[in-house]
Amino acid sequence: MKLRLVVFFTEALSYPLSLLLRWRRKKEAVLHISYSVHIAYYTVQILRENGIRADYLAVEKSKGWSKYDLLFEHTGSPARKRLSEFLFFWKVVAQYPIIHSHFMITHTESGWELKFLKMMGRKVVVHFRGCEIRDREKNMQLHPQVNICQVCDYNARICKGEVNKMRRALAAKYADYTIVTTPDMKDFVPAAEHIPFFTPPVEMPVAPAAVKNEAFRIVHVTNHPGIEGTAEIEAAINTLRGKGMHIDFVFLKGVDNDTVLREMQTADLSIGKMKMGYYANAQIESLHAGVPAVTWVRPEFVTDAINNSGLIITDIEHLAETLAYYISNPDALEAKRRIAKQSAQDLHNNAELAARYRRIYLSLR
Repeated sequence: MKLRLVVFFTEALSYPLSLLLRWRRKKEAVLHISYSVHIAYYTVQILRENGIRADYLAVEKSKGWSKYDLLFEHTGSPARKRLSEFLFFWKVVAQYPIIHSHFMITHTESGWELKFLKMMGRKVVVHFRGCEIRDREKNMQLHPQVNICQVCDYNARICKGEVNKMRRALAAKYADYTIVTTPDMKDFVPAAEHIPFFTPPVEMPVAPAAVKNEAFRIVHVTNHPGIEGTAEIEAAINTLRGKGMHIDFVFLKGVDNDTVLREMQTADLSIGKMKMGYYANAQIESLHAGVPAVTWVRPEFVTDAINNSGLIITDIEHLAETLAYYISNPDALEAKRRIAKQSAQDLHNNAELAARYRRIYLSLR
């Protein structure tokens, strides 16, 4: 009963507050809301470096990341949580003219504040970054041979869960603009704009080619082995080991981003995203470290720039063959290595990407 009363009064008070505060002076910045992760933090830092005012609100703390401008945590009873959402919304979130929601995350558990943002004339950008927008059945139908839904680490609870269904409905109803980080996600939101990941704004010296590992060192980074194709990657490597190739396979799971970047710098190759149909953040970090990245990109997404980059495009069926070629041909590997770092900056030019964000924000003001 107490929760019902709190919900009733916070809802009732929000209507007049929306009208009274619609015209109050707003912050110039865009508020980015996300889980506590390095990608959202770096996004805001890069936007600032390119003259775009932005703040980062992290929802809940994380063991893996602790840098943000603002933090909101849900604590206490359901009634207390709702009251804290209400107070934080009107004190902080409502001041911003544009809310940029990563993963369709809001600081409230139910997204109840979105309708009041719209009543005040605020704009909402929804930024889908993964399985929160994918549809398992559709993915299996469109790409029956290989797709990340075939072995799902989440048991389909992300794409099928009630909370995520609610968030998708809210996005469809309230989003003024929709972004996806990889083009394969446009299968599920065709009207979205694909804006790639930024290159990490972290200086990463490239080790000289003369520095050799005792074994050929391959780094694989994922917290989701099923959707990444880890079993198939390990099988390909074991096939080559069976043929006498000395391979050191480094599988990084559940480690912080600093560890990932440090390990990348010692690798001969990295491998990842062998089932999704496009590459993602770990492959960009690999290139940024000067390490060629083996990945799979669906043919319709392959461009000359991708072919001529430090990315090595192959599929699961030909993975062992591709690895054997680069292990046995150091000159070919070195040619990829020489262009890796620059190709990351060419494919993911931070200034150009920031300009695309600026265009979106200006169009919404």
